This record gives sequence, structure tokens and C-alpha cells, in this order.
Amino acid sequence: MAVEDVGETIMFVAYLSLVVAGINIIWGMFFYPWGIIGFAFAGVNVAMFFMATRAKEVYGARDYERARSSMFILSLLGFICGLIIVGVFAYQVYHVLDDIVDRRYLVKAKRSDFYAPPQFPNNKK
Repeated sequence: MAVEDVGETIMFVAYLSLVVAGINIIWGMFFYPWGIIGFAFAGVNVAMFFMATRAKEVYGARDYERARSSMFILSLLGFICGLIIVGVFAYQVYHVLDDIVDRRYLVKAKRSDFYAPPQFPNNKK
């Protein structure tokens, strides 16, 4: 899967985390002793929704480094609390933002010459 539009994919991660929060609440209700973990995961998923909407705002402001760092956190939380699928999509966005940041540094870097410029002797008599 490739990310075509980063902003839409970030919002997809946000909405997907809400869906996974609902799934975590459901299994948390039915497996009572272990259900506390489901409710905790649901809380983390709701927090991930707000983090993803904030990452979308940061991406819209063209601050790619901050968006990349927040997507890294989202991908880790998505793998742990998001039934792995949220982490997969968040990691794909992180990978695209990583490429954008790396290319930005490559383009802005000053070229260095490998060889010294030629020196012509002044033969004035």
C-alpha cells in the first residue's frame, strides 16, 4: 500500500483509531477481568485520534519534522493498542514524511566541489 495523500491518510488513521477504540471497548465489556486492558487501550486510541488530528494540522502548516515525530509515536501506539492495523497505516505516513524530510535536506545542502577550480597562469611579459 502506498500513501497518495498524506493529509487524508493521517485523517484515516485518526478515524481508524476511533473504530479500534470501539472494538476495544466491546471486548473490554465482555472479558471482565482482562477488560480493564481493553478500556485502557480504548483510552489510548481516543488520545491517538487527537494526536492524529494535531499531526494533520502540523502537516498542513508544512512543519514536516514535527509531523514525522508525532507519526512515529502514533505508529508505535498503533502497533500496541490499535490491533496492529492502525500502526501499519501510521508507519506508512511516517515513512513518507521521513522521505520528505530527507529530500528537503538533500535539496538545501550546498554542493561541494570534488576538484579545485582550474588555475590559469598569468603569463604577462
